[in-house]
Amino acid sequence: MAGRGGVPKDPRSRVTRHEPVRGEIAVAPGRGWQHGDVPVPPDGLMAASLVAWSVWMGAWFAAFWTPDDVPGLRTVVRLYDQVERGEFHRAAELRLSMDTYGITPKGQQDRRWRPPQVKPEPVVPVAATGTYGGLRSVPDAVARKRKPR
Repeated sequence: MAGRGGVPKDPRSRVTRHEPVRGEIAVAPGRGWQHGDVPVPPDGLMAASLVAWSVWMGAWFAAFWTPDDVPGLRTVVRLYDQVERGEFHRAAELRLSMDTYGITPKGQQDRRWRPPQVKPEPVVPVAATGTYGGLRSVPDAVARKRKPR
């Protein structure tokens, strides 16, 4: 089946020099809708569908969407609403549409999208007390410069 398999490897670890058929992995430029105000969802949706719309528009994969995608996204949320109401018992159309717009993990993998890189916050050492309270870690560069006694 198409779309099955492991996560794509990091492009920097590629052994061959050819361009991948599906393109390089793209890291999201940010989080959420990137084109001004968030588009208004269609009228008449259930509360669960409105929550889904707001979650999708605030998620990292929404950074890849453009204003041209809004009509299709409105169709996806309408399908989602019909499934929530119980009108569709087989939701293959919904899954396919969500894959197409990268809402599902499979769709993100198919499009080779990766979440934005989160920089870890610097660790601030806590002042220790007791026997080892005055000790501190020494960077490797300083440790190499020291001569043994």
